[in-house]
Amino acid sequence: MKQVKEKIIERIDQLLQKAERVKATYTPNPPNVIGFPTLDEDAFLEWKSNTEQLITLVAGANSVYHKNFIESVKRGHRGHVDSGIGILRALKEDLQGGFLDNIKGLVIAEVFADFLDMASHLLESGYKDSAASLVGAVLEDGLRKIATKHNIQVKNNDDIGSLNTKIADQDIYNRLAQRQIQTWKALRDSADHGKFNEYKAEDVEDVLNGVRRFLTEQL
Repeated sequence: MKQVKEKIIERIDQLLQKAERVKATYTPNPPNVIGFPTLDEDAFLEWKSNTEQLITLVAGANSVYHKNFIESVKRGHRGHVDSGIGILRALKEDLQGGFLDNIKGLVIAEVFADFLDMASHLLESGYKDSAASLVGAVLEDGLRKIATKHNIQVKNNDDIGSLNTKIADQDIYNRLAQRQIQTWKALRDSADHGKFNEYKAEDVEDVLNGVRRFLTEQL
């Protein structure tokens, strides 16, 4: 968690510095002209987009940080950028104080990404069976995390199939996704039971890419 948090704090600091550079582009309106943006529009929009994306990632689109940013940072004026700076500083302070839960989801996503990258390396090195087992393990653990996230009761002996049924029954994802997961389960079962001739390296690659997309969307 520390590594992810440090990366986010570093990014916040970068955006705070970028905000000061945006403010430095200030050019006053001509005489008798009031209300037009006074900052470089491209620089302002770039900073605004970067900041909004970070806030959404860390705190969520429904957070007070995101709501305040959308309401306060609309046009290329120094006062709007100052408001954004205040929101970024508040986000940084709360993050450092451990008051944000969303960071846990980012940590989980990073861990899963590391394991999937490991599976990809195994596959590229010719170890399709080990890669298939690893991807299956990541999928099962991911389903447990998804169930927990949505307050679905999970038992120690739940496997991919039972977890998939429980989650789909709560309409967390649709039946098409449920059937796709069952297909992935079949490949994992073949790998774990030594039925290595039932699938090819290309099949493992398809499952790996599918699981990566699925967990990115759900976690």
